[in-house]
Amino acid sequence: MSGEMSLLPLALWVFMALVALGLGYLAVAYRLQPVFLLPLAAGLLLGNLPHLDFVESLAPFFQILQGGLDSGLYLALIFLGWGAGANLSNLIAHPRQLLLGLLTPLAFLTVMMMGWSLGLTPSQAGSVALIGGGDSLSATFLVTQIAPELTGPVSLAAFTLVGLQFWLQPHLVRLLTTRQERLLHMPPLRKVSRRENLLFAAAGLILTLILIPRAALLTGMFFLGNLLKESGVVDRLARTLANRLAEIMALLVGLTVGSRCQAWQLLSLTFVKIMVLGLAALLLATLVVILAIK
Repeated sequence: MSGEMSLLPLALWVFMALVALGLGYLAVAYRLQPVFLLPLAAGLLLGNLPHLDFVESLAPFFQILQGGLDSGLYLALIFLGWGAGANLSNLIAHPRQLLLGLLTPLAFLTVMMMGWSLGLTPSQAGSVALIGGGDSLSATFLVTQIAPELTGPVSLAAFTLVGLQFWLQPHLVRLLTTRQERLLHMPPLRKVSRRENLLFAAAGLILTLILIPRAALLTGMFFLGNLLKESGVVDRLARTLANRLAEIMALLVGLTVGSRCQAWQLLSLTFVKIMVLGLAALLLATLVVILAIK
């Protein structure tokens, strides 16, 4: 009996090693979010080591990492970098695109109700439903705030499924549209001035702080990064934020999320529900937007 018990941690680590290899293969062979999936795979291995001495020696390191994730620091800095590298000219020139973003909550609500009916709590179901937005970091942030017990599984599902959506969405678009619709001529958009970009970023930051201050950590930081870029006076800082800082923070997020995934969680029925509901959220959100455009 004791021999079987001693083999169990090793067997679970082997299982996690296989999961890590699978994620690494997707990241390298198919380039599915490699910046996140490769560190996540490493976190899976380090966070599930069967030897107690290794676990104890790494515990202080993981505590520091988890503090950065739980506080939202890593995610805020990534959004700051994304904003510093974003070009919002197309959105400003064609503001009706914003209306499409208002349709995706229909898919979120549907998946949230499905998750609730399958036994998830409203907080857990809401975290999973947000995967449908195609932004794995937002789903990770939400789950750390309202359902921290599922941080590892939901984040793993989010990064994996959002990576796979780039393969799934073209097939869904071909299925739901005709050849004539796909060949429609798109007229060129008007040229947007730097002043317009600057005012848009400033307005976005101010409105976020006034209307939805709880979103300031992500959306506010995004607009702040874009404001720095469009100001034109801190180009080197903007490039550093958009490239080096964002990628370093992505590395830390991947390591932390991977270390929060335990083998028993990935072998549970709850994780199966998370994967199925997350995939349904992505497909439904895409379906709603395509049908609205048609």
